[in-house]
Amino acid sequence: MRVVLLKDVKGIGKKGEIKEVNDGYARNALLPKKLAALATSSTVSIVSKLAADKEKAHAARVARLSARAKSIDGMKLHFALRAGEKGELFGSVSAKDIEKELVRFEASEGKVVLEHPIKTLGLCRVPVEFGDNIRAMLQVEVKEEK
Repeated sequence: MRVVLLKDVKGIGKKGEIKEVNDGYARNALLPKKLAALATSSTVSIVSKLAADKEKAHAARVARLSARAKSIDGMKLHFALRAGEKGELFGSVSAKDIEKELVRFEASEGKVVLEHPIKTLGLCRVPVEFGDNIRAMLQVEVKEEK
């Protein structure tokens, strides 16, 4: 029996997929629990339209994120912190600090990826992940506060 999955079903498939399952399994498990519906021509057309709409929304999201990533790629952010004689900072610049600064440039959808907070003076390259393999590289400059 052909069914359209209304929810993800382990071992069968994901929501929106059209699958061929045993008649008994469909009648006794999938249909009563509202996990699937019969794959009639109308349900198949609705599912295909929803899939097309989902794909369009995903493409628009990827385009928006790519534009944001391109706008901040290579951007230089400046931070001023107190430092000791050897250039060691008394504080640090964390991923949250960088993300707060990015909010000013309307690029808050990205996630700053830092292995550890920046604790030295100078220039550092920091990756920002936007998802869907979209990345940008920032330059973070830490100067001594005067």
